[in-house]
Amino acid sequence: MGALQEIRHHRRAVEDTRKITRAMYLIASAKMKRATRMHDQNEISFERTRSNIRFILESMFTPTSNPFFRPHGENTAYLVIAGDKGLCGGYNHDALRLAESEMERTPPDKRSLFTIGHMAAEYFIRKGQHPDVHYQHVIQDPTLRNAREITNELCYMFSRNMLDNVYVVYTQLRNGSILAPTARRLLPVLREDFMDAAPIETPVHGLEYYPSRFEALDMMVKHYLIGWVYSALVQAFASEHFARMTAMYAATHNADEMLSRLNVQWGRARQAAITQEIIEIMAGTGG
Repeated sequence: MGALQEIRHHRRAVEDTRKITRAMYLIASAKMKRATRMHDQNEISFERTRSNIRFILESMFTPTSNPFFRPHGENTAYLVIAGDKGLCGGYNHDALRLAESEMERTPPDKRSLFTIGHMAAEYFIRKGQHPDVHYQHVIQDPTLRNAREITNELCYMFSRNMLDNVYVVYTQLRNGSILAPTARRLLPVLREDFMDAAPIETPVHGLEYYPSRFEALDMMVKHYLIGWVYSALVQAFASEHFARMTAMYAATHNADEMLSRLNVQWGRARQAAITQEIIEIMAGTGG
């Protein structure tokens, strides 16, 4: 009976674990789909903004004097986006390793570290690199408001020459199933960043803008930067939950296989126990 009790206890523990992993799979799946919808909705506005900026740039006779278009410098900030939790395979590890590799290109006295996600802050603190700025509770709520606050802070520092470059390290979810850790430049904004945008009209010289073409461009660039950061946040959010969904699916599948093996062991142990009882009864009767 000892073997039966041990198998029963083991089977109950696996069943409880399976319920948890199955629930986590369903939650992660729902959050990933929500984030994907958020990204798709933002992408329409984001691409339209890029097209408008391209039209304004191509319609200008003179180079733009927008402050976000200035040349590269040395002071570089890295905005690293990871998750608040684990149990998502290699999602956090891969993004943070890429961030660490990118940061090595900049001397320590010329770089700043901005982190989003508890796992990112903890990782760099263990490495002896305390974040200059850490945004809490952002990655689990990737809203336009959060994106606007982060972008405004980065733009403020950039416009006052406290920063010369800003790179964002995050994970993209490509084709709905491929996780791709990515490092991309946010600032400065370069003219070539918009040359692949779909043209909305043929460039027209001599147009009048209200209040001015430079102010119109400045407003459009700010919308572009906010949309860029928001897109990175929702991509990272979707990637994290896709990774967690995949990990929990694998854990649930493993639990199913373990339960199948335990059921076979249970049947054999129960049959052996019954056989042993029959033998003992027959031996007692014969005595």
